[in-house]
Amino acid sequence: MRTGLIAAVGVLVLLAAGVYLLAQRALAGDLVRSQIEQQLSSRLGQPVHIGSASVSILPRISIDLHDLTVGRSSRSQLGRVRLVVGIRGLLSRQIENASAILDDGRIVWPLPFGAAGRGPAEPNASGVTIVSVREIQFRNVTIITSLPPVIVDLDAALTGDRLDVTRLTARSDANRIDASGAITSLSRLEGRFRATGNLTVAGFTPRNLAATIAVTPTGISMPALTFGMFDGKFDGSLALDLREAVPQVQLSGSVARLDVAALVKNTGAAGGVTGRLVGTISVTGSGSDGTALMRTAHGNIRINVVDGSLPYINIVRPVVLAFGKPSGAAPSGSGSSFSTLSGAFTLRDSILASQNLTLEARDFTAHGAGSLNIGSGAVDSRLDLVLSQELTSQAGSDLRRYAEQNGRVIVPATVGGTITHPSVFVDPAAAAKRAAENELKRKASSLLKGIIKR
Repeated sequence: MRTGLIAAVGVLVLLAAGVYLLAQRALAGDLVRSQIEQQLSSRLGQPVHIGSASVSILPRISIDLHDLTVGRSSRSQLGRVRLVVGIRGLLSRQIENASAILDDGRIVWPLPFGAAGRGPAEPNASGVTIVSVREIQFRNVTIITSLPPVIVDLDAALTGDRLDVTRLTARSDANRIDASGAITSLSRLEGRFRATGNLTVAGFTPRNLAATIAVTPTGISMPALTFGMFDGKFDGSLALDLREAVPQVQLSGSVARLDVAALVKNTGAAGGVTGRLVGTISVTGSGSDGTALMRTAHGNIRINVVDGSLPYINIVRPVVLAFGKPSGAAPSGSGSSFSTLSGAFTLRDSILASQNLTLEARDFTAHGAGSLNIGSGAVDSRLDLVLSQELTSQAGSDLRRYAEQNGRVIVPATVGGTITHPSVFVDPAAAAKRAAENELKRKASSLLKGIIKR
């Protein structure tokens, strides 16, 4: 029995050696390398150079193409392309329904060739002919775009002009996206995928990201995108135009119940505002990192912050000092808390600005214009403070008589400085001027009514 086992092993070794020698003779060498170069160049419409070609028989019979470059600039490079041919391909010298495994390289976007090619090569009786490829695998292939490089692994089936991707993993630093879908047309570079994963953008990492990803010749879009951020949620769309050296980004959608303290902390102005934010966003920017995107972003943002506070801004005390009791004591229970902070903002040059800012607080309601520099935290606001009944009762009798509307005094105020070191200035002179104007209007109205009665 032992002798038979040794004989069987010997036969297998001889058979393997025979297959290897046959494969070397049929598929290896400079002639085969040159033939495959010509066929791939014709197929892709760009010059292809292969450093060397070799043959493997384990785990499957294949041709290994080493140091393959595509394009005149040779920017797309692959360390190895393995074409699995099988015993039938070995005997017929035709690579048909093969598997292509692309290892350790980089592919530059946009593709420097027509991916669908010019159809299969004509059979060559005296050489190796690539007839068709049915499976494609990427292993550690870097995709180069105007965004940071992304390393891709994928398993896909090729049918004519269509590539069905059963598994795709894209990773970069701490980012990872897992997806499946299809490139529905390689010639037009169009496809659609469903993806989940994690991305770090502008210093924060969204949670539970889920998106529909559309691939086009101009770039990538996410027409349906949702993720968790700052203990809230974003629901909207994202589009990346990758045709230029610097990517163009468009983001639009709605946010719900964001923790404003965490959001503001991410901009470097920790503790300036608290509350929960809901709103909509539609902005455009350019850049490949969060800093550049924040610097170039412009568009429109509508916000509504509820149940919050402005810990460093005390508007009530300056009002009390200007019009109230000699002690300057604020009403019991007053402070920096507010029920609603809302407005329609424009974003440009890192500055959020609103012409219809509204702040509803216990002791006043503020209306006016304001701006916030996201980078420096600088605040610049011009507001009309409509005092509560309690604060109005502390104002002087003449001011109450002349400056109040519907039983409440209106006081002009400005807020400057930064969000963490603000300065609040209440303008009694402006309030008195308004009071005088109101009194003139009142007297003119009384005079007009008297003339009409006569």
